[in-house]
Amino acid sequence: MYRLERMILVFIVSLAFLACQDWVTSLDPFIDSIEDRELNSPDKIPFLIRGVQQQFSYTIDDLFVNVAGLSDEFIFDLRTPTAVFPQFGEIDQGLILLTNYQIEAINSNIGRLRFLADDLLERVKKMSGVDESAMRNVQFTGNFYGGIARYLAATYLGLEPTRGGAPIDNGPFIPSDQLYDLAIEKFQAALQYATADEKRVVYSMMAKTYLYKGDYQNALNAALSGLEMGDPPFQALYTSQEPNYFDIEAGSQRHQYTADPRFKAYVDEDPAESARIPLEPIKSLDGSTEFYIQKKYPASDSPIPFVTWQEIYLIRAECALRGFGNDDPTALINAVRASHGIAPISGTANMDVLIKERDKELFLTGARLPDQRRFNLWHLGPGTWQYIPIDQRERDYNPNL
Repeated sequence: MYRLERMILVFIVSLAFLACQDWVTSLDPFIDSIEDRELNSPDKIPFLIRGVQQQFSYTIDDLFVNVAGLSDEFIFDLRTPTAVFPQFGEIDQGLILLTNYQIEAINSNIGRLRFLADDLLERVKKMSGVDESAMRNVQFTGNFYGGIARYLAATYLGLEPTRGGAPIDNGPFIPSDQLYDLAIEKFQAALQYATADEKRVVYSMMAKTYLYKGDYQNALNAALSGLEMGDPPFQALYTSQEPNYFDIEAGSQRHQYTADPRFKAYVDEDPAESARIPLEPIKSLDGSTEFYIQKKYPASDSPIPFVTWQEIYLIRAECALRGFGNDDPTALINAVRASHGIAPISGTANMDVLIKERDKELFLTGARLPDQRRFNLWHLGPGTWQYIPIDQRERDYNPNL
């Protein structure tokens, strides 16, 4: 069953993750709750920041599992042991009921992340005596994660099967293109408070946002200031107490989803690809068919990369192939392959090569669904959902929808 929701009210923040050098999180003991009025003091700022960071991790694993199911990365097959929940089958087929509890959780988590990030910025206005260091942390965290929430809504949520976007706070529907603009505004605000290392992460998120918006010149400009070779990734972290959902539903514990057969074909063609497409065979219920589960996230505490220097190199390569900038796309792609011990491509890179490299490199990191849309590679029939639907609960409560 789906994990119990861990934040009961939007004004109650779970104490969870401590920031670390990769701008990620590691679990701290929970306390049950705290009254909202007690959060309006400077000494509670670390608590509030950790709540935002925690919600980011809650949001990413559930989202990425299911967008892999909606895309052509995962398949749902009832012959697979433990593939039993019809909600996953709906998502895999793109025929999604608006009451599907998986999409309800995704909508709720993205909305909660956006609220907590925005609320952090508003709450600090009520405080007096906030020192410069704490204010910097608040402004960076609130704007950066607020930008991520808007980016996620733009990329993954939709009002109609091919109409991306979402409302904010029961407001009117905001199309994806406009949500991307709002995300960029937040990232630009975060840059004013970012350290040198944080700036590379923020610019990397801007590059992803501009790329999906189709603004390749600005995507390139941001990518050139983004993560560099050898930089650590920006990740969401998990623990055995707050586990990675891939392991729970699409990995070693349960196999609601298994990898599309093309990923096994990639590894068969070049065994070195197992470094970035790790798989494990399992048998169908009658033993007649072999399926493959992902092992990219092999344990409950496996981190999920949200943006890496390798992704930024592929963005630069794509921009170059589209005629923007002076990068050598073949060299960039080969640098990414070399980081996994994979031999260079034969010949010169083109868009087909770039798309295939993104498919391999960004396996199960949320990139394939928007890539299928923008490269016109949709694999399901007409009228199927190409976004996670805005769920029925939001539609019922929001008079603008």
